[in-house]
Order: sequence, then structure tokens, then C-alpha cells
Amino acid sequence: MRPLITTVRSLKELATGLSPDAVSASPLLFEHAGTHSDVLVNADDKLDEQRIVLMRDTNTSERHVPDNLADLRRDVISRMASFAERARAHGPIVLPRGWHQYKHNNLVAFFATSRRTVQAIRWIVEVLPGERSDVVFWTTTDSDYQPSLEEFEVAKPPMPPNWEADWKTAIDKGAERIERAQRNQPSDVEISLEPLEQSTTKGWTYQQWLETVTDDQRSFIEASTAKSIRLRGPAGSGKTLALTLKAIREVLKAREDDLDLRVLVVTHSWSLATEISDSLDSMGIGNLSEVDIFPLLEIATTISPQYVNDSSGFSLIGNDSFSGKQAQLDEIRDVLDDFIAGDWITFESGVSESLRARFTSTTADDRVALAWDLLVEFGSVIGAAAIFPGAGAEARYLNLPRASWMLPLQCRNDLQVTFHLYTKFMDSLDARSLLTSDQVLADLLSHLETHAWNRARRTQGYDLIFVDEFHLFSPLERQVLHYLSRDVSVYPRVFMALDPRQSPSAAFIGFAADATRSSSALSEDGLGDVTNFELTAVHRFTPQILGLIKHIHHEFPTLDLGQEWDINFGTVESTQDPGPPPRLITAASRMGEEDDIVRAVHELYPTGRLALAIVDSRHWWRFSDLASRIGHSGRFHVSTISGRSDVEGLGYRRRGLVVGPAEYLAGLQFGTVLVAGVPDMEVNRTPTNERTRLLSLLYLALSRAQQQVRVFVNDDDGGMADVLVRAVTNGQLVRDRGSQV
Repeated sequence: MRPLITTVRSLKELATGLSPDAVSASPLLFEHAGTHSDVLVNADDKLDEQRIVLMRDTNTSERHVPDNLADLRRDVISRMASFAERARAHGPIVLPRGWHQYKHNNLVAFFATSRRTVQAIRWIVEVLPGERSDVVFWTTTDSDYQPSLEEFEVAKPPMPPNWEADWKTAIDKGAERIERAQRNQPSDVEISLEPLEQSTTKGWTYQQWLETVTDDQRSFIEASTAKSIRLRGPAGSGKTLALTLKAIREVLKAREDDLDLRVLVVTHSWSLATEISDSLDSMGIGNLSEVDIFPLLEIATTISPQYVNDSSGFSLIGNDSFSGKQAQLDEIRDVLDDFIAGDWITFESGVSESLRARFTSTTADDRVALAWDLLVEFGSVIGAAAIFPGAGAEARYLNLPRASWMLPLQCRNDLQVTFHLYTKFMDSLDARSLLTSDQVLADLLSHLETHAWNRARRTQGYDLIFVDEFHLFSPLERQVLHYLSRDVSVYPRVFMALDPRQSPSAAFIGFAADATRSSSALSEDGLGDVTNFELTAVHRFTPQILGLIKHIHHEFPTLDLGQEWDINFGTVESTQDPGPPPRLITAASRMGEEDDIVRAVHELYPTGRLALAIVDSRHWWRFSDLASRIGHSGRFHVSTISGRSDVEGLGYRRRGLVVGPAEYLAGLQFGTVLVAGVPDMEVNRTPTNERTRLLSLLYLALSRAQQQVRVFVNDDDGGMADVLVRAVTNGQLVRDRGSQV
């Protein structure tokens, strides 16, 4: 056994997605092969640093995680770093409930990853006594190997000899190597950069934040909890922060009044749940045992009797609603393709003309949009009604009342073909022992409507429910929220944060959202009277960037999300100091545009974290090639995002270049954003829905920036879109002449 000795900083650097093979070239990391162990340290690590010891088999092929977790490396490493940080707090170790921790003396066991695995892999970890709170990751267990912590404590091997000597040698040699690198490297290499504060809470305490929030945020934080509140605001307005501070305030107030209060903060994804949990931990309040924070899907698997002790052998596709919806879409698209190639011919003549046109369309986006509408129908209509394939099931579906947000099905044959597809979808899942997140939530909804839950909710339910990114929740998910309250004699008290400019379907299927027919129209049936609060100050970006964002906002055609989603951008102001004006760089060709982007990276890399946001994902192929070329230069750390799962861990990085489609950068922020892939949006040549979608993505890309924005266009792709021309004319953009090659 040859252990790896490392640190929290080193693990966070690996969690950004850095390949194990690239560690030796990283200016921030230093590897040392000691006498009895390997050591990995960060440039900022000191001799008295907390150490993390990973016990490894000598024949392992993985350097930083066990072989059985190689496919989940980033998620596993991120959780290892998070545990170590909690361990050095010198108090009782309190892990999120979703980690399912067990403790015995200094030993702790918990799930190794937020992603549910068939093997249910757990770590067995020991926190060593002493000021450092060193952590030893001894081994993993799974369904085939599950010793108790008591048994493991008796049988565990001794610590390796001389590991502390290897540590000291690595720190000394690492310092020499880093000093040498700083003398010899050019100024734009990462090691010379000053760290930038990217934390949501800036390391501030709860009291410090209360002294600095805006009047709008304070109004929400101090608002009565007698009824539900909808908190609306654009990107960067501090919705998540306000939600977090209000949750803390209500807990502290209940403690003062000696009241028993249970608070739930529910999200759509594990990444956001972890961000909010870390934010709470950093505010100096101590253990907030009254607050549970996790994705809605985790609640379902915790509360639903059929999933608490599930021995069916079925496994979930996706570990939260975010990843689960994408996985369901993939499954439905496969079923849809098979159906159109086969059984469709027997249904084609009987369905309505509008539905027939969707099935026969050869446009890829039309097919994806149909899959999305079927996903909503399967989960929020059929599944929510607990209708399963079998005798009499189709008749029950045909008699269901239809609502305006549902897929418009105009005749009996439309309903029959939809149910036929649902049956094929369910059969496909059953054949492979798979469950979807919507199925689990539908089962939860059925349980929540029972007498058993009506009794249990008095102890297991919540007094206050906070929902972040409410606009992403489907009708089925919103129904579930209504039943999680503890007191059945009053309306649920739900506090919902949403961004009116982010379309739910567009977050998952991009351009194809233009062709969808169902919706997640705002509905709070069962919540009673709901108060609206609107945030009119943004804290992320400068007044100059806000001016450009307002311009893009006013270019939106009517966005059919309902009147309640509207927000008055005319009243929104920035709290940041003035910054440089956004710039538009126009090149003569695609090659020239890429040269302009490379020059901007060289210029701006020393200033902090950068993003290259691609508005039109149909241009992604060439910008991903450009990102690869920039990364191979060895002078810059480049992370590419091609899907939502790639975002996990990027929040740890304080410097570097992140390249990805704009839709996948939601939730991240950067000092500078370079915007490219802006297509022609001429009204006469671009359908209204597609133009709305492109403008929405441009809005999203711009709103990721804190200090600087540069937009790049080229004549090969049509030059400046009209929206950019008008921004130049109105003074929101300064035009620069780029490369003319």
C-alpha cells in the first residue's frame, strides 16, 4: 500500500477538471515521490497545513481516487475536499443529510459521491487527533463489502512509516520549484496571479451581510412569513443570497422565541444545494440543524417508503432533477425514433394535422422539442395521475382533464398515440431496470396524498420551504412542494426565487425550446395569497455591463411565459463601481476572429477568471477546437464545458479560462466574459422564437461577467447582428476593428 498525501487546495485544483496527466505541467501543483508515499501539494500550502491521506493499493491505476470511482473523479474529489474542510472546524462533524453519514469514535462513513451508484459506494474516513485535524481516507465499501465501523476500527492497518518525513520533503522541494517558476515564467502564467474572491459570501459573516444588503433584499429578508413570497430578479441581483439570509434569520428568530422550526431549502441540482450549504457554513452561525438543504429528488428518496429500503434492483437515471431530465430526454428521443421508424404508420392518418407535422418533421430541433413536450406529459400528467401501462390505463388517461400548460392534444387519436409512446417508454425502462426522477417524484406525490403522510408530516414536514431557481421546476415538482409543509391547517409557506428571463425548457434543450408546445406556466395552486418581491439592484456586474444587458432585454420579442414572469428592467441599477465599457471586436474572417480572441486571452488572463461564452451552440465545434489549441500552449489553464455535468467543480477555480456554450455557464461568474458565436438575428430571416432564444442566450452570456465584456464577430458569419449595431449606436458597446485577415 502506497498512500497519497495531499491537501484541500490540491483537491480543489483537481476538482476543476484538471486531468491527472496534466498535474506535472500545472504551475499550481507539485508532485513528489517520497520513500514510502506520494505527495501532491499546492503552491500556497505550508508545512503546518492540514494533510489528507488517501490509502491506495499498490496496483491501482488511478492516482487520486479509487479505481471503482474513476468515472466520477471530479465529483468524488470535490466531496473529499468538502469533508476535509468540515473536519478542520474543530467541532462535531455535521454532514449534509444526503451524505448519509455514520460515526464511531474518530471514524466516519458517508457516500463517496452525490451521484447515486448501484454499488452505493461509501468512504470510511478517520479524522486524526491534533490541531491539524488530518484526514485519512482508508477505504471504500459497497454492497458486497460493508463492515461496520466498529469492525473496521479493530482491523484497520497502521499508518505508513515516515509519511510525515515525505510530507516535509515535498513542501521544501515544492517551495523551491515554485520560487524558481516565479522567477522564470512570463507574467501571464497562473502562478503569478493574485487570487480573486469568488465565494458567494466573500467570507463575510451573517451580520456583515445584513449590514450591506440592499433595501430590496432587506425587505424580503425581513418580510413576514405568514404567506408565500415570490422573489424575482435578473441575473446577479442576489436572489440566492437573499434566500439564504432569510432562512438564517427565521431560524435565529425561532431560537430566540424558543420555537421548534424546521426549514427546507430545495434546489434542482446537487451543485446548487452544495453551494448554498457551503454558504451557510461560512457565515459563522454554527450548526444550523433546523435547516435541510438538498435537491427535490433527494427528498423523494428519503421520504417515499418504497425508496427508503428499495431492494427492487432498479437504479435511477440521473442523480438530481437536472441530470435526470436530460437522461429522460435521451431515453424519450430513442423511443420516439424507433416509433417513427415503425409503428407511426398505423397512427399517422388519424392524428391531428398539427401533431402529424411534428412527427414527420425532418428538423432535429423539432424532434427534440417534441421529446420535451412528451417528457412533461409523461411525468407531470400521466405519471402524476399514477397511471401505469396495463388494462384500463389508456381509458383513464383519455378521461383526464386537460390544462392550458399541457401539450395541446386535439383529438382522441392524439391522446392514443401519446399513450402508446408512454407505454413504449415505460417498457424500455423496465427492461433495463431503470427509474426516472419523474417516476420517483410521482410516487412521492402519491405517498404525500395518503393519511400516513398527513400524520407523519407533523414531525417530518417543514414550517418554511425555500426554493431556488423556481423557474426550472416542472408542474409535477411544484405539486410535490405543496405537501411538504408541516401544518395542514394553513397554506404552505413557500419562498420562491426565480429569474424571469430564463426559460425552463430552454435550460435543457437549447434552441429546440422554440418549438415546444407545453409549458411550466407559473402556478401556485394551493399556496393561497402570494406576495411578490422584486430585486432592482444587481451586485455582480458594473453599470456599463448592466446598460448593455438592459439593451438586450428590451430587444426581446414578447416572451410567452405569462405576465407574472415580467420584470421591470427600467428600475434595475448596479451597485458596483463603474468599469470599462463593453467592446465589440469585428474581424474580417473566422480565422481573424479566433486570432482576436487569442490576443484577448493573453491580455486579460492575468486579471482573473475568464469565460469564452458561445451564444449559438451550432458554432461550438470550432470554438472547442480553439480552446484545445489555447490549452496546449501550456501557458493557460483551460476548462471546456460541453454539458451540465462538466460544471461541477468549476466553482473552485479562481483563475483560468472556461470555454463553453452560454447555456451551460448559468450559475457561474467571471471577471471577464468573451462572447462569440453571435449569429445573424435579422428579423426577416430569423423566426421570432429562434430570435428570442438567441437573445436570451446573449443575455445569459453577458450576465456572467463582473468587470469586462468583449463581444467578437466576423464577416464570414454575417458580421454584426442588428442588436449589436443598435448597441453601438446607443453607446452601450464600443466598436473596435479586429483582425482583417
